[in-house]
Amino acid sequence: MEERYEIRGKIGQGGLGAVYKGYDTRMNREVAIKRISVSTEDPALQEESTRQLIKEAGALASLQHPHIVTVYDVGSDEDGPYVVMELISGKTLDELIEKAPLTWPDFRELALQTQEALIAAQELDLIHSDIKPSNLMLTWLPSGKFQMKVVDFGLATLTQSQSKEELEEMEAVFGSIFFMAPEQFERVPIDARTDLYAMGCVYYQALTGTYPFRGETGNEVMNSHLQHRVIPIQEIRSGIPKWACDWIMWQLNRLPDDRPASARESLQVFLQNDKNPNPTLSLGRATPPPVVGPRAKLLIPGATQSPAHGTRRIVDPRMAPPGYVPPPEPEPEAIPEPPLTTTAPQPLLPPEGSKPSIHTGPQLIPEPEPTPTVQVAPSAMVLPASTIRMIQSRQQKKSGIKVAIAACMGIILVLLGYLLYQRAQDSKESNRVNDILVLATKPANTEIPMSGAEFGQLLELANNADTESKRANAMRALAAADATDTSDFEATASEYITKTAQILPEVRAALIRNVLGKRINAGMVDPLIDFARSTNDFGSAVAAMEAIRPAVGNGQFETLLGVIQFHPNADLRKAAAETAAAIFKRSSNRGELDNALNKAIEESSDSATKEVLGKIKSAQ
Repeated sequence: MEERYEIRGKIGQGGLGAVYKGYDTRMNREVAIKRISVSTEDPALQEESTRQLIKEAGALASLQHPHIVTVYDVGSDEDGPYVVMELISGKTLDELIEKAPLTWPDFRELALQTQEALIAAQELDLIHSDIKPSNLMLTWLPSGKFQMKVVDFGLATLTQSQSKEELEEMEAVFGSIFFMAPEQFERVPIDARTDLYAMGCVYYQALTGTYPFRGETGNEVMNSHLQHRVIPIQEIRSGIPKWACDWIMWQLNRLPDDRPASARESLQVFLQNDKNPNPTLSLGRATPPPVVGPRAKLLIPGATQSPAHGTRRIVDPRMAPPGYVPPPEPEPEAIPEPPLTTTAPQPLLPPEGSKPSIHTGPQLIPEPEPTPTVQVAPSAMVLPASTIRMIQSRQQKKSGIKVAIAACMGIILVLLGYLLYQRAQDSKESNRVNDILVLATKPANTEIPMSGAEFGQLLELANNADTESKRANAMRALAAADATDTSDFEATASEYITKTAQILPEVRAALIRNVLGKRINAGMVDPLIDFARSTNDFGSAVAAMEAIRPAVGNGQFETLLGVIQFHPNADLRKAAAETAAAIFKRSSNRGELDNALNKAIEESSDSATKEVLGKIKSAQ
């Protein structure tokens, strides 16, 4: 990389490559630098792929839009190609909707901004092809209004391989497969309507907290897309304009011809319907009988309609993706009733410490101060009104100054007392944590009593320690911690380690091995598997797969087979295979496991995957 850019730390790892925080010495600004992973290992093909990538990625710099991350520069050095982009400080949409679904006002703003971004890209014939919540970054303006920016526009298309095997591997990425359009699985040409489908999936999850097309394995999710097994959003989420529910389902039609022709048409229909001041609201339950089988084409008021189409089937079996099963003709499987949204929608608020938003609620107008009542003592002499007002004004000023001084003194004394108390408490807690760290250095101390608050302090210390010895002692203390109150240390540690964004990958992996691995129980297995399947931190994912090995059971066997079949990372697939083999080895009911294993081998088209699955059967 040319001397113009200074690397100042790694931000994260994604499907397209690693992202670093950098500094542009020429323009005096902070930037994000993404190292692009080139799939081929052939030097000649890699050079040509890199040259083509730089040529086409340079065109992305022309895409200047407030809702799309700006590309500043592209280049290549001895480590491969890289793209320099604007550095965004904010949160991804999946981080925000993980806590609660969006309110209607926030969703409306999100829909308007994302559709504007798609319109700008489609004007330049650019397709994203990997739209998902983790590629939508939200930042907050000084007024408190959030601003959405689409990340990695065009880069996914530029780096996709064209071989059948690599396409199959791409399809199985668990972070993307929930938002991929049917045509991406069928390996037919894609266009702007593919991005509209993916954005519709994002909208669905943002309002309901669940994916529109679900499944426990990659094959199940893929078949859900292809067979169009989706529950109308109005049957899950209440309080949303009915036209908006239909508008989202319009994006999710099975056939591209039945979706909006473009983002411009999609946004136009949205704005037309949004003018209705008293729309009918969704009820969150099915009013007609539930939809079964493939969903019919959805017609939207105000939209340009295309000729009617039936559900398209894959005719040529060579074009069918691995595991694809056509929908049954005689008795289509009914879509189960979904649970209602359990978490109440919450408004998107600026980060803690920011000024209150002027967009999230009405502004309070202070009540006018009452006019003081003039009281005149009985007297034979009547003073002029102007003299009376002057005397009262002086008295009020003197009284107000005394009250203000007394109030300030009181506040100062309270604050001083609180600071002294807080300092004493901090000193006491710091001494207690230091004592715990000393106990952790002695191997004989296998159980160290501590409170939930002390356990939390040790987690923070293990994450942010300035020396490796201090981090190691903190981890030993966490592994040996014995609760003196009602705290659930396993749940606390699992939540902190897997969901805290500000943890370096190598530290997260060490925490999983040295803390969660030592405290593992059956209740921690499923959350750690979910973390391993969804994270882009593959080192930590492997650590999680190793940590669950002593506690994993028959119930997780098929999920692990899905990881082996579909996850793109070879190290994680290997770790999942070893964990599945451990289950098979100690199981007393191998017949059921053997059936699942045979089914997975039969569905796999990759010979290497078949071989790995076959080795599990030989575990003794």
